[in-house]
Amino acid sequence: MLSKNYHYVITVAETGSFSKAAKQLFIAQSSLSQYIKNLEEDLGVFLFDRRTKPITLTQAGEQFVKTAYEIRYLEEKMEKQLTQLQVVKMGSLKIGITRYWGSLLLPRILPEFQVRYPEVELKIIEGRTIDVMERLEKKQVDIAFFTPPTHYTPDDKFAYDIIYREEIMLALQQKILPGKNQLPEKIHSEQLGKIPFILLRRGQKLRQIADSFFQAGDLLPTILMETENITTAYKLASVGFGATLVPSRINELTNPVGPIQHVHFEKPIYWSLAAVYEKNTATTDFFDYLLMLSKKNILSN
Repeated sequence: MLSKNYHYVITVAETGSFSKAAKQLFIAQSSLSQYIKNLEEDLGVFLFDRRTKPITLTQAGEQFVKTAYEIRYLEEKMEKQLTQLQVVKMGSLKIGITRYWGSLLLPRILPEFQVRYPEVELKIIEGRTIDVMERLEKKQVDIAFFTPPTHYTPDDKFAYDIIYREEIMLALQQKILPGKNQLPEKIHSEQLGKIPFILLRRGQKLRQIADSFFQAGDLLPTILMETENITTAYKLASVGFGATLVPSRINELTNPVGPIQHVHFEKPIYWSLAAVYEKNTATTDFFDYLLMLSKKNILSN
């Protein structure tokens, strides 16, 4: 029932690419691009910033997508109500989530969810990405939120809805970069060899991203210390102990001890948040509502 306006924009936003969206929609990329362009002209605003890669939503685009998710949810809810003639009001929902994403996502969705479904029991299971994925495989959680592995291939068993992309930045004090009176807006690869790093231990997603970045640039970083905790790494960087890689919204998880700056990499690095759940299984009304809330509210500041 969802109109093309909403369906096409949502698909481009979720894939971050006109070409990928066109493949999912089974239409030509040129047709999709022209359709979105015509829609933007009718609305009088740009919905996408085409200068970024992957392309990102403008402020107007974020508002459009939020509303589109709500409309899609309401349409799906109405269809279920018409066929079932009742709304499920009781039950339980088990959510698997990594700690960083839990701190960002859950405060944005659970209060609104509880207002609508106060009788639904929520069980939050936190852990590393590998732990959350294992629980999903064993059917110990109904839905999981985590950053997919660097080279993952969606299979026929699980749906992977990419609901947010976040930039990874370099956190450090100015004194860590030799010979610089002030930090640049972007840091170049050749400057990284002069910096001591505090990295997460292997097996954690941010460490995988760091290792892939260093390997792609043929860099051999100076690793001063490894830690299990992103909070520890960030706080050590904030007192000038070294530099570390952090998500751009790290301050929502923890505050620095001392003055610290977040610097973009010359070639931007991103990671994604995915909502992952088993395909081809009957879902409840409150499951669908939680999924809608996660897609709508993770974009909020």
